[in-house]
Amino acid sequence: MAPVYVKCEARNLHDPCKIRIMTSLIFVLLLLSRSVSLLRQQCHHCEQTFCNCSRQNLRKVPAAPPKLLNGLDVSFNQMEEIENSDFLAYVNLRSLIMHNNRIKQIHGEAFVPLIHLEKLDLSSNQLEMLSPIWFKNLFCLQYLNLLGNKYTTLGSGNLFQPLRGLKTLHVGGPFLVSVSRNDFSGLIGLEELFFDGRNLQEYTGGSLREIRPISHVILGLNEPFLRDQKLAEAILLDAAHPNTTLTFTDTSFLTDSQVIPLNVVFNLGTTGVIFKNVNMSVAACMSLLTLLSKSSVSMLALEDTQFLKTPVGGSRVPVRLDSIRSVIVKNVEIAWFYSFPALILMQPLLRGVRQVSVIKSTLFAIPCAASTHLINLEFLDISDNIISDFALREMMCDGSGVLCNLQTINISRNHLHSIDSHLFTKLEKLKNIDMSGNMFSLMPEACQWPPNLQFLNLSSSHLTTATRCLPVTLQVLDLSRNKLTVFNIDLPFLTELHISENMIGSLPSGCLYPHLVFLSIQENNVQTFSSSELHDFKVLETLEASGNPYVCSCDFAAFMTSDQISLVTIRDDVRSYICDSPGAVRGQRVVGVRLSVFECHTALSFSLLCTGILALCLLTAGLCHKFSVVWYMRMTWAWLRAKSKPKLKKGVLHYDAFVSYSEMDSAWVEAHLVPTLEQSEPPVRLCLHKRDFVPGGWVLDNIMDAIEKSHTTLFILSQNFVRSEWCKYELNYTHFRLFDQNNDTVVLILLEPIDKKNIPKRFCRLRRVMNSRTYLEWPHDENQIPAFWQSLRAAIRRPEVVNDNTRNNNAG
Repeated sequence: MAPVYVKCEARNLHDPCKIRIMTSLIFVLLLLSRSVSLLRQQCHHCEQTFCNCSRQNLRKVPAAPPKLLNGLDVSFNQMEEIENSDFLAYVNLRSLIMHNNRIKQIHGEAFVPLIHLEKLDLSSNQLEMLSPIWFKNLFCLQYLNLLGNKYTTLGSGNLFQPLRGLKTLHVGGPFLVSVSRNDFSGLIGLEELFFDGRNLQEYTGGSLREIRPISHVILGLNEPFLRDQKLAEAILLDAAHPNTTLTFTDTSFLTDSQVIPLNVVFNLGTTGVIFKNVNMSVAACMSLLTLLSKSSVSMLALEDTQFLKTPVGGSRVPVRLDSIRSVIVKNVEIAWFYSFPALILMQPLLRGVRQVSVIKSTLFAIPCAASTHLINLEFLDISDNIISDFALREMMCDGSGVLCNLQTINISRNHLHSIDSHLFTKLEKLKNIDMSGNMFSLMPEACQWPPNLQFLNLSSSHLTTATRCLPVTLQVLDLSRNKLTVFNIDLPFLTELHISENMIGSLPSGCLYPHLVFLSIQENNVQTFSSSELHDFKVLETLEASGNPYVCSCDFAAFMTSDQISLVTIRDDVRSYICDSPGAVRGQRVVGVRLSVFECHTALSFSLLCTGILALCLLTAGLCHKFSVVWYMRMTWAWLRAKSKPKLKKGVLHYDAFVSYSEMDSAWVEAHLVPTLEQSEPPVRLCLHKRDFVPGGWVLDNIMDAIEKSHTTLFILSQNFVRSEWCKYELNYTHFRLFDQNNDTVVLILLEPIDKKNIPKRFCRLRRVMNSRTYLEWPHDENQIPAFWQSLRAAIRRPEVVNDNTRNNNAG
């Protein structure tokens, strides 16, 4: 059967067939968009509102994260094409960095969604054509960089017409060969222009004049200066202006003729000229000085510049540069410096110049003769060089007072090893000295400084102590990044103190700094500070003290969250104050610490704990004493030891009776008891501790053995007996024996009347025996003594002995 095809014609919106078709199309589009989104690579370095996606081998603009972004960096990737839909999800973007890719094509509507964009960097790509359509919706754009692409022209004109708010423009590159009249039209608010025309061949006069005047123009015109000086002059004629600072970059000035186009700049009244990353011969430099002598240039800067050795030419008469007020030399390399005509070049600059900066240029000496000519110098910066102590003394003419108008000197990061303050003593106008980054190590005990010195920077100088060498006139002092352990120098006029990154253990004493407004003591060894310490600083407004190993006691944590801390402004964010101890809160923010009562009041809590433990011990000891716990424990232990021993049979008992008596009653025992019983017929064998205990044995063991080996235990009771410690042991063990063996082998003899209450209650069995049995009392009537002995013999006689006597009588 052939298939049947149905033709579906939808005539209105309610047609079911049309609805199905539209639904299917929408579903397909959603699937396609979802697939494209899934295929698009993700950026893995997003923080808050900025994504850094550079160097991730991206070939497309990455998928937008769910949060709104203000900045996106996709530089150093492999992107070749920017499509219309790439930035649909980046509507809030303000900064877009896309340099160093392989972008060849940008679709016309690609940047339309970026209505808030302020910065766009498309430099170092492969764009061969620029289109004004890209910028038609970028009304907020302020920075645009198009350097280093392959375009040869700037389009058909009016390229930047939509960018009315643009302030910084970088344009041009090695492929740009032509500039037309209307290429820069519309840039009415431009403040900085970087124009790379190193290989420019055609320039229509007046092109740059469309946007003049510009505050700062940076020009790269290497080939025009070298081969087509008329072209260079045309560009300079449009760029130069009295209010414009001109920077010449990436250019070589090797001959006198190459410098001639600069005469246009000087004739137009330009006051600031900068040479950056240029190569200049001595001959060209001399020609430049000649041109400057006829100009109104007041600021001359040489940065990242190399001077080449070339013949200077004929003798030249030194020129005066009366207009020059500021000279900046930074990172300048002079080949064959030992034969470089330094004095010839410097002499014209010396008298009128007021600001000199020679930075990072391997400067090692300024002769005293040169310093004497710097009579108007107010600012001198020779930082990042190789000036030694000897060279500094030579430059300052050993403190003779040269540079008399000097107000600021920066000799930081040189090779100084000593603080020679006397070199500046006669400079009455000197207010600021920066000597940081040297190798001082030690500070003299006393120094002489200029009378009006207000700022002194000795940071990063390996200082271990601060002495009274510091001038009392100081208002700002920087001693950060040293090795100080304490700082308490009286500086009554000080308003700012920087002592961060040392090893100081506490805040300085505030009474020494009555005018201190700002204190920075970050990254030291400060463990705590209090409101009273801050109150000592009468006018302190700002404090920076983060990065210290704080001990987060309750007082400190409470202080940091109280209203008292608001007396000063914590400029480095109170949340950056981190606890170092105690261990339970280490690494936490001070303001978030919540300590227990024990941690807050450690001494009091420890005292209460010790008191409680002591009270418990005393109570336990009292209860143990009252209820004889120790006695019970000793007796239990003795009873257990006795139980572990093998029991002796009655037939092998060694003694008839063990006599337990006090040493105070030994006279009665030895005079009456022993003779009467042991010399009677039959004799009674007694066990006495003096006579029968094993020498060297443990007393308690002897007592237990004696009782175990005796048929009867005979207690000689008296007041002395009750007070005797060893008699108590004998009573105790006998008590256990009675309890354990349930026999009545106990005989009590009262030498004197004794109250039963004096016998300890714990001997309940003996007390019961005394209550239930008749005990023998030593008679005071001599006539009753025979009956006493007779009763005693009957009480202690062993049954087998009685049976043997009876059998003997019957046999007789």
